[in-house]
Amino acid sequence: MSVELREPRDDELPNLVAMMEEHGMRALGWSEISLAELREWLAVPQLWMRAAERNGRITGYLDVVRQDESHCDVDARGLDRATVDAMLAEAEAHVREADNGLPQIVHGVAQGEDDLARGAYEDTGWQLVRSSFRMLIDLNDEIPEPAWPDGLTVRNARCEEAERIHEAHMDAFADHWDFRPQSFGQWRSFTVDRDDFDPSLWWLVEDGDELAGLSLNRWHFSGDPQYGWVEVLGVRPPWRRRGLGAALLRHSFRDFRDRGATRVGLGVDAENTTGAVRLYERVGMRVVQRNDIYEKTL
Repeated sequence: MSVELREPRDDELPNLVAMMEEHGMRALGWSEISLAELREWLAVPQLWMRAAERNGRITGYLDVVRQDESHCDVDARGLDRATVDAMLAEAEAHVREADNGLPQIVHGVAQGEDDLARGAYEDTGWQLVRSSFRMLIDLNDEIPEPAWPDGLTVRNARCEEAERIHEAHMDAFADHWDFRPQSFGQWRSFTVDRDDFDPSLWWLVEDGDELAGLSLNRWHFSGDPQYGWVEVLGVRPPWRRRGLGAALLRHSFRDFRDRGATRVGLGVDAENTTGAVRLYERVGMRVVQRNDIYEKTL
């Protein structure tokens, strides 16, 4: 039976979420997405989304996000190999439609134990180029108070300073692998324009008039009210190697615990050159998931 790919209708979003939940339990062992989160994705202007149907059942989710004129990211989650193959072919066709004369570099991810995706990528010419980790801390034990470097102060973000936060975020990640700066408008669509944006979960560290570091936090996209998520942890280069990252993490952990969280997670490049993985391990986090990143040039 062939696979049909189409833009999802609003009335079938719950079925799409149920499919993604089944995929998450197979590949990861836990819940991964809520209906509210999927609706947030639909509002992202750079995101192109398709649902896959096979034998009268939703069997796959596909999106493509254009990062710039020559780079795209693909998210393909399917319950069977035929669905994944069809989604990757559709994603490649969509990317090729850009037709701006530039080679198109595309990244796709095989999450956790998703060997269906790994096989599909490898059999169609994608190359494994990198891996990332999901790391987690359980908030059962005492969390040490953060030790802030001398002269630095921490406070919550304010909505009116979004452009300043965007600038600091871009600066903190400029030397990371595969970093591509986002315009302020694109960054806003993933952060402060979300319905669930809560500035009380965002923490900024200042050195006088300068932003030295930031921890942009949220509740996990599964909708679990006991699962905190560190979306962005960044320290700008002049303030690195002073313990600021550890202080921000511990401050975030304690804040989440006070709000009722039992665990906090984040994602990190497995080969991060700033020593992020070692830092996260030092503050009590552990690796719970490995994601493999594949690349193809079209």
